[in-house]
Amino acid sequence: MPLTCLKQRACFGALTLLLSSAAWAQAPDQQTTMPDRSKLRQPTPSSVQQVESPADAESKRQSETERKMREADRKLNRAMRSICNGC
Repeated sequence: MPLTCLKQRACFGALTLLLSSAAWAQAPDQQTTMPDRSKLRQPTPSSVQQVESPADAESKRQSETERKMREADRKLNRAMRSICNGC
């Protein structure tokens, strides 16, 4: 009988420790949640919208078109080599 009581207490202690550590891990850290008023927030590059000039937009479209043409040319060359190698 004393062995059963000891097992029950050990299970209860382990369960209490598990639940308390889970609650402690979920609790917010008080030091990191307090905002530092002396620090000013700087905008991140993703939050700042980039303004493109028409020349930049045109060069971007042209480079994208050139990239697509190179990719199509590479695929065609690979297909032609596989056909010619079979002859």
